[in-house]
Amino acid sequence: MFWNQFENDRDALRTQYSEPHWDETSGLSPKDLQEKLLQIEKDYADKGRMVTKSKMVCAVLENAQLAIDPRDFFPDLLNHDDIIGRIRGRWIRQTRKTELYDLLTACADEQEGLCYTGNCDFGHTSPDWDAVMRLGLVGLRTRIRAAREKNTAEDAQTFYACAEETLTACIDCIARLAAACRQTGGEKMEYVADSLDILTRGAPTTLLSAMQLSLLYYMFQFRIEVVNLRSLGGLDRLFYPFYKADIEAGRLTEDNVRELFSYYFWKCYSMKVNANVPFYIGGRKADGTDAVNDLTYLIADTYIALDVDDPKIHVLYHKDFPADLAKKILASIRDGKSSFVFINSEVVEEALIKLGEDPADARNFTVIGCYEPCALGKEVPCTCNGRVNLAKAIETVLNGGDDPYVGGKVGCTFADASTYTDFDAFYTAVKTQIRYFCERAMQLVSAFEENYDRMTTAPLLSSTYLECVERGQDAYLGGAKYNNSSINALFIASATDALCAIRKLVFEDKKITLPALRDLLKNNWEGGEALRFEALHHCPKYGNNDPAADEIAKDLCAYVASVINHHKNGRGGVFRLGLFTIDWRIVFGERTGATADGRRAGEMLSKNMCAMTAMDREGVTALISSATTIDYKNVPNGTVLDVMLQSSAAEGEAGLCAMHGLLATFMQKGGFAIQFNVFAPGILRAAQREPERYANLQVRLCGWNVYFNELTKPEQDDLIRQFEAYA
Repeated sequence: MFWNQFENDRDALRTQYSEPHWDETSGLSPKDLQEKLLQIEKDYADKGRMVTKSKMVCAVLENAQLAIDPRDFFPDLLNHDDIIGRIRGRWIRQTRKTELYDLLTACADEQEGLCYTGNCDFGHTSPDWDAVMRLGLVGLRTRIRAAREKNTAEDAQTFYACAEETLTACIDCIARLAAACRQTGGEKMEYVADSLDILTRGAPTTLLSAMQLSLLYYMFQFRIEVVNLRSLGGLDRLFYPFYKADIEAGRLTEDNVRELFSYYFWKCYSMKVNANVPFYIGGRKADGTDAVNDLTYLIADTYIALDVDDPKIHVLYHKDFPADLAKKILASIRDGKSSFVFINSEVVEEALIKLGEDPADARNFTVIGCYEPCALGKEVPCTCNGRVNLAKAIETVLNGGDDPYVGGKVGCTFADASTYTDFDAFYTAVKTQIRYFCERAMQLVSAFEENYDRMTTAPLLSSTYLECVERGQDAYLGGAKYNNSSINALFIASATDALCAIRKLVFEDKKITLPALRDLLKNNWEGGEALRFEALHHCPKYGNNDPAADEIAKDLCAYVASVINHHKNGRGGVFRLGLFTIDWRIVFGERTGATADGRRAGEMLSKNMCAMTAMDREGVTALISSATTIDYKNVPNGTVLDVMLQSSAAEGEAGLCAMHGLLATFMQKGGFAIQFNVFAPGILRAAQREPERYANLQVRLCGWNVYFNELTKPEQDDLIRQFEAYA
């Protein structure tokens, strides 16, 4: 029998994506496949990008070589060399050079200085997983065919034809994989092939077929349609009916189920997807009750036992979330398995409702990417469309509208620094520049969106969305119920601390004039070390439960929310505010001059909702108090608070209860999301000195999980400084 083999198979399966063994007789080589796709592009040039791309997708699914590993329950390898992705990249570049050229040229300096950015975003999506599991690919195709008979509009007919053709190619590809498994031979491969056959006839009926569909759909959309799928959905609720039926029918034992999930998670781990493969557990049902079930615990236990850094897990927390499950997850984080982030379900629902989404849709949300929520099967939120550099807004106002990095004016023109007689006048000018940056970012995003039909379409993704099917319209062309876009306002702590320093040093204590501070910052604090020390150590800092700082942070967030949320975009939807920075703080910091809080030019800016590195001196409870002064109902695109703890503070049952208390307090106070790192003193420096001894040291970074040794030296140094501030 083929059960109880995972430990024997895991090492070999680790390289299934990096070192695949292609069956060269099973299809075209990547070179020949590329020639075929380029010919399709020529043949269908007058039919539009939707038709062209769907023909390419079908050609890959029908002709790419396969690789079957007899140890694997989840065959999904196609040898396509990301040809469609490269072609789509050329389409985007062509659009930038033609339709978008004038606008991009007009704001080139402002984007070069990273005052703001605006772009397309085809990288943050989730299908309607409920529909995928309920209908299967065959049922999705049947639904498309029924809609095609009702909606005879020409554009709709084109969409339906592309969606049906794509779904058929996906179904046929599964049949190819099943046949290849049978050709490989062996009892396990027959079992796998029988399960795949289920998916060629209809919806999944067993746990294995549901799990196979999950990974196959992921591959079809992410790898072949090249629309990055950033959530596998709520695995505990999606798979629970199949799990329950298999257990009750005696088709699987609990041990079998654990083994299937071990292979499933190991496959995600082996993919080495940038920023991890995400899914969620927990949350609330439609009636508001807790959605945790037996499978939630089994998934958590199985994943924790694997001790890998990927996939990453969004834990949808709410007031009735089981304490024992929360502690189980926190204990694993304490033990160095930090792939979990806790999301506040109630706050997310309120934020989506406030944005204008129906309560039922808001309740049934998923989390895509790092911590960005959206209504499952109803919303294409494009969560990384644009970014606004709040710290740069302050720098440019100080310089009369000039950006020292690009050597010229960006945004609005402002009076000389000497004309500001009080802090409120200066702060008002900063807000004016922030508004300009936000509006220009939104203008750019909308311009890209108005040209999405030239850059990409997604008939497969769209076929899972009921509104797209009813309207006969692609999800990227306005077909979804909510066609929203996102602007992330970056570096709340850096901007807050700089404003606090200006208020105190210039307008309250009068230790320096605003023009003199401007010149000092342009010279990177040279000759002003005493004042820099004052700025670093004696001015209010966000993250310390200091009302003077927290009130500015709260006001800044409310202001950018008022500018961004509900603003119309280019796809018939609205913009939504996010406050996460992820690793953008590095490159944005490199292009931002010295700031009034004591930071030197080029250094990293603040991270997510954290304090500036090592500036939260009053402990984690003070940090949480500062972070929860923000009204996160105004932040529908999400954010997170990163918390670092000394291992001594989390030891034993008392330490675990303390961690749980921090989590519960953060959620009760209305925080959006929180993630933890727990380290022993000295371990990060030891890992930096002797990386070979700490190869498995995990770090929750920004919005994903990594091994510490995979970080750059500046990233490692920043983490060490942040951690040692609590020593």
